[in-house]
Amino acid sequence: MVKVHHIRWWKRHHGRTDLSNGILLCETCHHRIHDNGWGIRVDGAGTAAHVWFIPPSYVDPAQTPRLGGRARFDIAA
Repeated sequence: MVKVHHIRWWKRHHGRTDLSNGILLCETCHHRIHDNGWGIRVDGAGTAAHVWFIPPSYVDPAQTPRLGGRARFDIAA
Protein backbone atom coordinates (compact mmCIF):
# COMPACT_ATOMS: atom_id res chain seq x y z
CA MET A 1 0.00 0.00 0.00
CA VAL A 2 1.28 3.47 -0.90
CA LYS A 3 0.93 6.44 1.46
CA VAL A 4 1.38 10.15 0.78
CA HIS A 5 3.78 11.83 3.20
CA HIS A 6 4.20 15.56 3.79
CA ILE A 7 7.95 16.28 3.52
CA ARG A 8 7.57 19.27 5.84
CA TRP A 9 4.93 17.93 8.21
CA TRP A 10 1.86 20.11 8.11
CA LYS A 11 1.12 19.82 11.83
CA ARG A 12 4.66 19.89 13.27
CA HIS A 13 6.35 22.25 10.78
CA HIS A 14 3.34 24.06 9.32
CA GLY A 15 4.21 22.59 5.91
CA ARG A 16 2.03 23.15 2.88
CA THR A 17 -0.51 20.54 1.88
CA ASP A 18 0.10 20.82 -1.87
CA LEU A 19 1.74 18.29 -4.19
CA SER A 20 5.16 19.97 -4.11
CA ASN A 21 5.39 19.09 -0.40
CA GLY A 22 4.35 15.47 -0.86
CA ILE A 23 6.08 12.20 -1.58
CA LEU A 24 4.76 8.68 -2.08
CA LEU A 25 6.11 6.11 0.35
CA CYS A 26 5.33 2.48 0.95
CA GLU A 27 3.53 1.91 4.24
CA THR A 28 6.65 0.56 5.97
CA CYS A 29 8.80 3.57 5.01
CA HIS A 30 6.00 5.95 5.97
CA HIS A 31 5.93 4.46 9.48
CA ARG A 32 9.73 4.62 9.73
CA ILE A 33 9.69 8.31 8.89
CA HIS A 34 7.00 9.07 11.48
CA ASP A 35 8.01 6.67 14.24
CA ASN A 36 11.81 6.60 14.05
CA GLY A 37 12.82 10.19 13.26
CA TRP A 38 14.01 9.90 9.66
CA GLY A 39 13.96 12.98 7.42
CA ILE A 40 13.48 13.44 3.68
CA ARG A 41 15.13 15.84 1.23
CA VAL A 42 14.24 16.11 -2.46
CA ASP A 43 16.70 17.62 -4.95
CA GLY A 44 15.15 18.53 -8.29
CA ALA A 45 11.63 18.12 -9.58
CA GLY A 46 9.50 15.54 -11.34
CA THR A 47 11.00 12.30 -12.58
CA ALA A 48 14.53 13.80 -12.50
CA ALA A 49 14.34 14.45 -8.74
CA HIS A 50 16.58 12.62 -6.31
CA VAL A 51 15.07 11.64 -2.98
CA TRP A 52 17.36 11.45 0.05
CA PHE A 53 16.47 9.78 3.34
CA ILE A 54 18.25 11.31 6.32
CA PRO A 55 18.72 8.93 9.25
CA PRO A 56 18.28 10.06 12.85
CA SER A 57 21.48 10.63 14.83
CA TYR A 58 21.07 7.37 16.78
CA VAL A 59 21.33 5.45 13.47
CA ASP A 60 24.11 7.60 11.96
CA PRO A 61 25.67 10.34 14.12
CA ALA A 62 26.74 12.21 10.95
CA GLN A 63 23.19 11.91 9.55
CA THR A 64 24.57 11.17 6.09
CA PRO A 65 21.73 11.30 3.52
CA ARG A 66 20.99 8.00 1.77
CA LEU A 67 19.75 8.02 -1.80
CA GLY A 68 16.31 6.49 -2.15
CA GLY A 69 13.73 5.98 -4.83
CA ARG A 70 14.36 4.88 -8.38
CA ALA A 71 17.58 6.93 -8.71
CA ARG A 72 19.23 4.56 -6.24
CA PHE A 73 18.82 1.75 -8.77
CA ASP A 74 19.85 3.89 -11.76
CA ILE A 75 23.25 4.56 -10.16
CA ALA A 76 23.80 0.85 -9.52
CA ALA A 77 22.99 -0.11 -13.11
